[in-house]
Amino acid sequence: MASKTPVIAVANLKGGVGKSTTTLMLAEGLAYQYGLNVLVYDFDAQANLTELLLTSEGVTRERNQERGVAAILDTFVPDAQKNIDDLRIVVEQWNATVIDELVRKKNRNKEQGWISLLAADPSMRFLEPYLERSPGKDWFDIGDALIERLEKATTFERNQADIIIIDCPPHVSTLCRAALKMADFYVTPTLAETLSIWGLRQFSTWMTHTDQTPWLAKSGSASFDERQFVVCTRFMPTSRSHQTALAGLKQDWPERTFSSPIGARVSMSRELPRKSINSLHSFGSRYRGKLKSDVITLADEFTSFIMQHNSDLNWQRVNHGKFLAG
Repeated sequence: MASKTPVIAVANLKGGVGKSTTTLMLAEGLAYQYGLNVLVYDFDAQANLTELLLTSEGVTRERNQERGVAAILDTFVPDAQKNIDDLRIVVEQWNATVIDELVRKKNRNKEQGWISLLAADPSMRFLEPYLERSPGKDWFDIGDALIERLEKATTFERNQADIIIIDCPPHVSTLCRAALKMADFYVTPTLAETLSIWGLRQFSTWMTHTDQTPWLAKSGSASFDERQFVVCTRFMPTSRSHQTALAGLKQDWPERTFSSPIGARVSMSRELPRKSINSLHSFGSRYRGKLKSDVITLADEFTSFIMQHNSDLNWQRVNHGKFLAG
């Protein structure tokens, strides 16, 4: 690729706002709608995104085979006597059949539209404390060291990817800080509710604090405000309070880009997860109706947003013919 692969952090300091589902919908939408090769890092020890893509059996398998984020964190444990070259740090790729099955039917001569995953698992909760430092020089140094190892472990996959998306944990851990520094753009899911909006404002304030900006700043980049893409999740269009909250945010933050809201549906918990670890269900057969429309809209609006900031990107829609109908 002529230009640097853009890195996206899906982040908010508040939990329960739909970060993992937003990451999944964005990744699958970009792979399906634009044929992009998407590399996903799951940095959240809850491993919700990994379970959605690989099932709970897949989460266990990744850890047992010393793959994923936990294997990288293992190298920071004192006396572990491990380094990146000693570990089978491989990114899970075969799960891409979720998207790839459909895309290849229309583009048999091109390998495009796959998703690769650097998986998470709950053992990360016990490994992350080894990364923590008191505020000061080491507070930043350990983050830089972590970024270096993450990038080294996934060199091949990063070079093949059109975009990298990181699902961040809902707290300011070293792993989260590393993701925020790696990122070129930020997708921030929020609910149209008072506490969630308060968390959104906290996150934005923290990201632009003078103690943070020297470390997080990107040379030649636009401001954080211009690089933040806000997604309102579980939105109920018939709710006056939801409509008022979202309208207020847009009025207060005219410099931000807001996507169309993602609706609230009880069926999402049935449609988003993979049915089994060997499932070959494609995007077209898994998503239906409004949920499918939301995924495609999210991909379209995010693509428009990022291409405004990066003139080197020229992402084009894949022609799915009849499969595009939802």
